[in-house]
Amino acid sequence: MRSKSFSGASRREFLRSMGLAAGALLAAACSQAAPAAPTTAPAPAGGATPAAGAAGKSNGTKLTVWGWQSFTPEGDKALGDQMQQWGSANNTQVEYVVVENSQFPQKLAAAVEAKAPPDVVMLTSAATVIDYAGRNLLVDISDVWKTTSAQSGGFWSYVEPLYKIGSAYFGVPFEAETSPLFARTDLIKQANGSADPPKTFDDMTAICQKVNNPPDLYAWGLTLGRTPDCFGNTLAVIWNDGGALVDKDGKVALNSPETVAALTRIKGWWDAKVIPPDSPTWDDTGNNAAFQKKQSAFVINPPSIYGWMVSNDQDLLKNATMAAIPAGKAGSFSGSGAWSWSIFQNSKNADGGKDLIRYLMDPQRLQAVYSQVGGRWYPIYQNGIKDEFWTSKPQFQFYPDLLKGGRDISYPAAPDPNMFAALGEVQTRLIIPDMVQSIIVKNTPVQDAVKQAHDAMVEVFKARGAKT
Repeated sequence: MRSKSFSGASRREFLRSMGLAAGALLAAACSQAAPAAPTTAPAPAGGATPAAGAAGKSNGTKLTVWGWQSFTPEGDKALGDQMQQWGSANNTQVEYVVVENSQFPQKLAAAVEAKAPPDVVMLTSAATVIDYAGRNLLVDISDVWKTTSAQSGGFWSYVEPLYKIGSAYFGVPFEAETSPLFARTDLIKQANGSADPPKTFDDMTAICQKVNNPPDLYAWGLTLGRTPDCFGNTLAVIWNDGGALVDKDGKVALNSPETVAALTRIKGWWDAKVIPPDSPTWDDTGNNAAFQKKQSAFVINPPSIYGWMVSNDQDLLKNATMAAIPAGKAGSFSGSGAWSWSIFQNSKNADGGKDLIRYLMDPQRLQAVYSQVGGRWYPIYQNGIKDEFWTSKPQFQFYPDLLKGGRDISYPAAPDPNMFAALGEVQTRLIIPDMVQSIIVKNTPVQDAVKQAHDAMVEVFKARGAKT
């Protein structure tokens, strides 16, 4: 990844933004990206009348919007076209710049440092939103939240606390992001006589033991490498067995009996040889490849695998589904987030930016974009799943269950800029994957490895000024 040179405070802010965007980069890493392209809405001829009800919303000053790639050129174009329509109706020139995903964090950090950010920005991590808001760089868009969140059954409840500081909201989510369990229904039926996905980890373990067939098939494609996917996979097991990274006050809480139980469960799967022996060396494509090559019955991953099956293996698609992650001792939960819109304080047309977001958040316009992205973006509105585009895809039938149990990595604490910065560094430093590697590769006792990771988190939290 190329980046500009920074020094002193500038470099620290750049690294901070990079850390907070780590989860978003993981999502981008699993899919091919489209080339960056600007889309400009020409200002209409003088005297053009704004859309009905939009009078006074825009002062006519040009709006620049930056967006991450949607994983499909068609999706990027659909968004750009909608912005053109709004701009034409509101006598406002809109330039939509689709920034290459691998370059987005450093480009945005550099623009913020130069005090020249875009007016409206697409962000892929709530932590990044709270980081910028905590530095007084974003506009309070609570009025937009109030209007949009009341549409089409409302947002999924897990996003409610993610974008606000106190009572003020600084981001509006436009898609729901989560990592489901991908499951081979043909193998489940072979083991159980029913194709229903396992409800609990105990049920899944029993299926794994029945269908495991080394070296051709290792049933549980759990990622154990020094990679962000290991962080997400492991955190799902920790949550489902009752543990968490922090407590309700935002203090480090990794070292708990529940976390020890979760890591003991992972060690048990490894010892039973249901996890591929090369999993500790996987990067973020390892579990994708294992499922796509029919070498694993279960993996946890964003829906990029679904998109791959649609394009490359219809037979596998017919024999696979996405499901809620099996429950542990505490229940079934999944790491869930969203991509969102925010407005920078530097904007000379913040009211126009707000109205543009309202326009884009119309449920029918959102669905038009979703259909172009091909399933990678899931409805943020709870009633959005009733559209035929989604009801015609049985692989998504369990998605509502995932999102009802959705959690951000800061669960159960309320958003806080310092805590989010600390958790971002915990991610980029791979503290959780190192804990797993210590147990699996170095054979460190589970209790000792958990304590070491807890202590490493405490050091990061102290350095970031977060509660410990």
